[in-house]
Amino acid sequence: MGIVGGSRCEVQQRGERKNEFGLERQQDFLSLFAQTCNIRSSARKVGVAESTIFKRRRDDAEFRVAFAAAQDHATALLKSELVRRGLELLRAATPKQADGAALAGMDAKLLLSLVAQHECNVGRELGDQKPKRSDANEAAARLQALLVRMRLERKREEEQRRLERLERLERKR
Repeated sequence: MGIVGGSRCEVQQRGERKNEFGLERQQDFLSLFAQTCNIRSSARKVGVAESTIFKRRRDDAEFRVAFAAAQDHATALLKSELVRRGLELLRAATPKQADGAALAGMDAKLLLSLVAQHECNVGRELGDQKPKRSDANEAAARLQALLVRMRLERKREEEQRRLERLERLERKR
């Protein structure tokens, strides 16, 4: 007989919680990430949320080290792919041959953006960026400048609408 509650009713027990992001899934994610350098698609293929990856990276030192190694590997692959494509484009004699240098799935802009994102984070760890206290006078001046720009933009829009109305009235005459 199971656990019995009041009035001799059997109480439902919650099943044991499964580890959603265990070692096997972590390895699957890291191998996919090392191939693509894309956290979102790798997490989706493994079946976990992006937030799980970031939490695990923040809380687990071993995973953080493995993630950094996978990221370095993926970035090296992206850079070599960019170099390969650049060389193919240089060798291509016709635009039709140049189209063959592009692989399906990833265009050069995506590759460059992934490399740039990695490069700006090299040497940084989670929590390295601390909030900066700004001077109240500087903040007030920035806010005042923003409000002035917004007022000017609103006046321009109102003037544009007024001119459009006048043009419509003239066309009707």
